[in-house]
Amino acid sequence: MTMKACVLEEWGGPLSVETVPEPDPGPGDVRIDVRACGVTRTIENAIQGGLADDPALTPRIPGHECAGIVDAVGDDVDGVTPGDRVVAYFYLSCGDCSACRRGETNRCLDFGGWVGVNCDGAYAEKAVIPAENVLSLPEATSFVEGAVAADGLATPLHICRRTGVDDTDTVVVIGAAGRVGIHLSQLAAARGARVLAADIDDDRLAHVDRVTGDAVQPIDAREDRFGERLREATPTDRGPTVVVDTVGDVATLGAAWDALGMGGQVVTLTTHHQRSFAPPLKEFVVKEGALLGSRYATKAEVVDAAKLFATERISPVVTERIGLEEVPAAHERIRDGESHGMIVLEP
Repeated sequence: MTMKACVLEEWGGPLSVETVPEPDPGPGDVRIDVRACGVTRTIENAIQGGLADDPALTPRIPGHECAGIVDAVGDDVDGVTPGDRVVAYFYLSCGDCSACRRGETNRCLDFGGWVGVNCDGAYAEKAVIPAENVLSLPEATSFVEGAVAADGLATPLHICRRTGVDDTDTVVVIGAAGRVGIHLSQLAAARGARVLAADIDDDRLAHVDRVTGDAVQPIDAREDRFGERLREATPTDRGPTVVVDTVGDVATLGAAWDALGMGGQVVTLTTHHQRSFAPPLKEFVVKEGALLGSRYATKAEVVDAAKLFATERISPVVTERIGLEEVPAAHERIRDGESHGMIVLEP
């Protein structure tokens, strides 16, 4: 049996759509009939070798933000059966270390890598992944919603829980039109926060305005007065209480840090190589501020994110649905900064 898949021959190289052998699940593995997979900047980063660039790991089928139906299981698999509706977990966590036993699978101490990097992913009609990486998808959650939940909403949920976002907060989202930013803006607003949704393009700002409610205020991050604008928008608190960076632009991050209110938190998700951000130590003390990193989400948070879509508390923002043949061109648009929201592959 054969199937269609997007194949990467080397890190940083082009994607090509090829006919390849349909994979069989080995011991401890499951095979998923892929129904939806996010086509995202995180995967673009992986394609460029931003997560791992060992040549021994290629050729590789990328893609991890997926949902589908289990159609086969390997030996020694318990708790997963053909016909199960599932969503994939990105991290290859060990399940045995102290962090995993506490449920903090995103902090695994014996980390094995990533789906779509260290093993083949879901830019294909079928994908084989470890059984530990398939999580139950609620019946009321569609496959497309599951693909969005797998990272695009699970990551914001982890951020909100890590920072304790509630109705006392003003939250700044830098890169608000992206898939993480747009769902984070919605989620923070649903938790009662006022949200300042920052981006750098008129179309992206208009997109944010269209798909979010009154609690979310688009704000142009291109302005020289960006930091001042943030303070002006929070006259009572004298600055935002939570700033989330999804972009990694040091200048924008610096302006947001300068505007941060007393006791505020700045959270970054970006892993760009050779970029650093280091405010003077005195500033941490004077405003009792915190600079945090946020690392993906736990398995439980992925399931909880899918449930949020099932209860319709958050709306999935999908800007485009495409087939396998269109994935290489979609990644070109992502590289050129010409996409916003979330593109979903339906193979």
